[in-house]
Amino acid sequence: MRTITITKKMRVHKLSELQSTNKIYLDDSFQSNERWPIVQKQEYMSSVLQGRAVTSIILADINSIVASLKVRCGEDDEDYIFFKNLLDQGYEYITIDGNNRDRCIADFFSGGFPLREMEYEIDEDYGSYFKAKKENKYYDDLPVDVRTFLDNIHLNVLVVSQATRVGLAELFIAVNKGLTLNAQEKRNAIMCSFGACVRDLSQELGDGFKKIFSEKSLNRRFADEMIVTAAVYIANGIEGVTGAFRDAAYTDNSKEMQAFEGQVKPVMTTIVDKLVEPFGETIIKIGDYDSGNFIDLIMLLSYMHDRNIHIDDHKAFYDWFVVKQSERVDSGDILYEGSKGTNKRTYSGLLRGTGKNFLKIRRDMLIESLSSIDDGVITFRDEQRTFDYKLRYVFWKRQEGICPLTLQKIEPRYIWDTKITQMDHNMPWSKGGGTTPENGQLVFTQANQKKSDRTEYMLEEITEEI
Repeated sequence: MRTITITKKMRVHKLSELQSTNKIYLDDSFQSNERWPIVQKQEYMSSVLQGRAVTSIILADINSIVASLKVRCGEDDEDYIFFKNLLDQGYEYITIDGNNRDRCIADFFSGGFPLREMEYEIDEDYGSYFKAKKENKYYDDLPVDVRTFLDNIHLNVLVVSQATRVGLAELFIAVNKGLTLNAQEKRNAIMCSFGACVRDLSQELGDGFKKIFSEKSLNRRFADEMIVTAAVYIANGIEGVTGAFRDAAYTDNSKEMQAFEGQVKPVMTTIVDKLVEPFGETIIKIGDYDSGNFIDLIMLLSYMHDRNIHIDDHKAFYDWFVVKQSERVDSGDILYEGSKGTNKRTYSGLLRGTGKNFLKIRRDMLIESLSSIDDGVITFRDEQRTFDYKLRYVFWKRQEGICPLTLQKIEPRYIWDTKITQMDHNMPWSKGGGTTPENGQLVFTQANQKKSDRTEYMLEEITEEI
């Protein structure tokens, strides 16, 4: 749908009134995290009084947009539903560009800050002047004629009367073309449920993120992008950690949105709130591979969360990961060579990319490393297990990664996955077999269910049945 805009003028007092009565929806899709300090607010109000605030504020007229979407797209359209919901809440406009200016004006009229102490010309025709002093520089303390003059100053406003959410995002990007917006800032300009969830979680985990990112990086939404990275990995696996998947997540009903509350939020909360916030950013800064380490933690914690592996001692887990990750980063072992054997990479080399092959090697090594964690650090909450959970890895190594029942390879990522593999008594417990390391094996769950408590069975038959 084509975006249509109309040029208008709006009185400063009207703009303030709309803002203060919650008629303007300030969607964070179009805002940075920065807020103007008082000095900058005073500079802007001075420019308003002196007729120099000529840059247009861009507002989307919600009523007009709803009407156009109803005709063009119908009442079942997601964009129509989104804007109609805002209209039903009493909003009239959305600020697309000019958030800080809107806030500044409303703040001044409500007495939030004073004018700068200086002389202002307050009559367009006759050159009358007003000097703001200590005793008369707040709005309520201004002389009546000064307030009247200020109230009736008109600002340029560009009103959007027809657009979709994507159209508004593209308008925002076009207006800010002089600024170099990063990929996450561009995604953030899309108004949708997923974007709101990302911003809310980023703010909720703010104390931890402040230990990882500088204020400038936080304002550029680096923390938001890491949350999005977690979401696309959790929703799509190792194939999903790309810019295209991050972009596609920004809808109301994406797979990432559906996984957010139950999977993404717990994983990110564990990393940022349970590990980084109390114990520091070292776990992310190992070898200066911040993004790579973050993604490794996402992959490992996601795997653990899905398989009901709980961290009982977060400090011990933190220390364990730092040591093991440092060993991987410092290792000179070549783990990947590429199809032609010319792209040789150690673990640190793999941390520099997010290709499927790189992530698979890293994920498998991370999962396998769980076998090295000390007792009491994590709990493997599988109510059906009878063997110590660590024996899963012992059995897997002893079997050289092969399921004894099917003779098929058990990939490292399945070692701890109770849905795929089980620890089995070689001699069934019901027939006197002991729950000992010597009588245990790691097998595929389906094959184990076919075996039941038989001591003699046809291997070919079990394999064929699954």
